[in-house]
Parts: sequence; C-alpha cells; structure tokens
Amino acid sequence: MALTVWLAQAAQPTGYASVFVDHFPNRDATELRARVFAEEKIDAGPRIRITASGFVEGLAADRSGNVTDAIVEPQDVTFSLRTPRAELTAGLGRVVWGRLDELQPTDVVNPLDLSRFFFEGRSDARMSVPLVRGRVFAGEHASVEAIYVPFFRRARFDRLDEPSSPFNLAPRAPQGGPVPVLDRTPARIAANAQGGARVNLTTGRVDWSVSAYDGFRPFGLYSLSPAGVLERSYARFTMIGGDFETVHGAWAARGEVAVFPLDVFQTTSSPEIFHGASFDAGAGVDRKAGDYRVSGDVLVHRESHDRASRTDVSMIASVDRDFARQKYQGRIFALYNPGEASGFVRAIATAGVGDNMKVEGSIGWFAGSGEDTISRFADSDFVYLRLKYFF
Repeated sequence: MALTVWLAQAAQPTGYASVFVDHFPNRDATELRARVFAEEKIDAGPRIRITASGFVEGLAADRSGNVTDAIVEPQDVTFSLRTPRAELTAGLGRVVWGRLDELQPTDVVNPLDLSRFFFEGRSDARMSVPLVRGRVFAGEHASVEAIYVPFFRRARFDRLDEPSSPFNLAPRAPQGGPVPVLDRTPARIAANAQGGARVNLTTGRVDWSVSAYDGFRPFGLYSLSPAGVLERSYARFTMIGGDFETVHGAWAARGEVAVFPLDVFQTTSSPEIFHGASFDAGAGVDRKAGDYRVSGDVLVHRESHDRASRTDVSMIASVDRDFARQKYQGRIFALYNPGEASGFVRAIATAGVGDNMKVEGSIGWFAGSGEDTISRFADSDFVYLRLKYFF
C-alpha cells in the first residue's frame, strides 16, 4: 500500500511549458525557444526526500543563418537524508551562497548560463553540478555546511548552439564566424575536485556567515598553443568570503565580501593571461512600501596583477510592483558602472491569463565600451515575449 501511494505521488510532477520569441536588433538575430520543465519532490518517509527536475528545450533561430538545436538536461536530481541535527544530500544540485541582489560574489559553487542570466536572472541561470552536501545544525541559530564537487562543469554563454549565440564572447574570425577552440577542461581526477564550507550564524537580529571555497573559474581563458591552435583553459581559484543580513522594521540591510588571493585575468585587448588577486565587496538595502519593493546595492570590484590594476564600482537597483492582486507584475533591474559609463537595464512585465497561464514581455539594454564585463555585451540588446503554461 505504501509503495502504491509513493508511486502515485511520483507520477504527478509539476512544471511548465513555455514558448519564447526574442530579437537582438544590433545582431539582426531572431529566435524561437521552447521549453518544457517538470519537477517532483517525494518524501519517502520522515527522513528521506528525493528531488527530480529537468527540462527539454529547443531552438529555431536566424543568427545570420538558420540555426536549430535541442537539449535534454537534468536540473536538480538529489537524494537527501535528514535528521533533526544533520542533513546529507547527494546528486546533481544547485547551491545558493551570498545575499546581494543578482551579483553575489560568494556564489561560486554553480556555473551560470549567461543567456538565462540576462533573460531571467541569476536564480534561473545556475547550472547544476554533481555534489555531496552535508549540513550540521547546532540549534536554531547555527549551522555548518560542507560541499564536495567531484567533477568540473564549465559555464555557458548559451546552452543552445553556443557558438552562434548573440551572448557568446568567445573570439571570432575576421569574417564574423566562431573560431575553432580546443577546450581543455580539468580532467576528472581526484586532484581536480572542488569544495568548500560555510558557517551560518544568527547573533541577535543579524544573520551572517563565513565561507571558503576552492575550485575552477567556470569561464575559460584563451591562448594560442605553440602549434597555433586556440585553446581554452580553466584556472584554479580560492575564495574566502562572508556575508550578513538584518531586518529593522520595513528595512532590510545586507552585505557581502569575497577575497580571491589567487586569481587570473584576461582583457579584451590582450591574449595574455595575468596572475594576481582580486576582491569584491558590496552592501545594499531593500524596503517594502505598499505595492512596491525597492532595493539598491553598491558593489566594488578590485583586481591587481603583475601588469596593472583596476577598480570598478557597480550600482545596482531594482523595483518590483504588483497590480490587481498580483494578476500583473512588473520588475525593473538596473546596473551602472560610472567608471566605464557602462550599464544594463532589464524591464519585465508579466500578466496572468486565466489560472495557469502567463504572458511575459521584457526589454534588455546594454551600454558601455570599456574593459569591464558589462561593456563586452554592449551590442547584445534584446526584446522578448513569452507564453508560459503551468501544470
């Protein structure tokens, strides 16, 4: 009887199906993306939870020529064993570290899909990795977690036909096409494992944590081999960080810092790879005021290497608003770097159509011509319309 109930629960996943049309006016590219996502969470007794989710996604696009692609990919497939004092999770999963809005310096466990980051935000952009995660709880105010990632997974500019994607920053041939690249990902051996730990504490009204992680940068660096072949390699890094969050009345305040004592860099103007150190530090506030939620962050990035150093200051703001009892929602997210006069603005409007369907439209605009990350996407402005059905 218990087995029958368990199987019946497992046969009723939730999820959505969506059709997504976007256009990049500066790239003269138009895309149709279709996705079906499903998820099921099963409690097999009081101590065991099984989570399984994944998606099928297809692309038909005009990216200076007809392009099609399709992927089938798991998102979270994990087995968790829980007790009142501890939890052990293994499988393919995603882990959220940090507290700032969208740009979280200590959020280094999972690589990102940049297309989904710009279209939808960081939460949807995280790509799952194989992991073992253990957590120990010391009452309600303290916990310690440790994460082990046995195999490396690189970040993607786009999971759908990445070489032709408008978000792809990889080197391109003079005629505009992608350059063949020999991808040298870290071998799947014990010495290339990644991992770290985080201690979470609550002191008075302040939630705070300290963390450390050793891994590989998810985006590769490019260099020419002695034979003249373009290679992409992935450098090791170490991160030491901390963050906090507190609430006072209608206000919430948060901060985050990440130090990378061993880091590597590559600029758009040079194929050289530079070794040095970097750190990111930021603080922000948010407040709920009626139907609005407003937040603002300031993030400072400093890097130095054997040739030069640079400091970037990014100002981040977002405004969320619900209308007609949450039937309609609007969100504006903006990032501005005054030193490079670069920025990114994304506006999203969502409308409920019936009980299980939503229509969503968005505009994304980039500006800049400097050496910071946002400037590199200056010609990737986009607009999209999506129809999403939930089941």
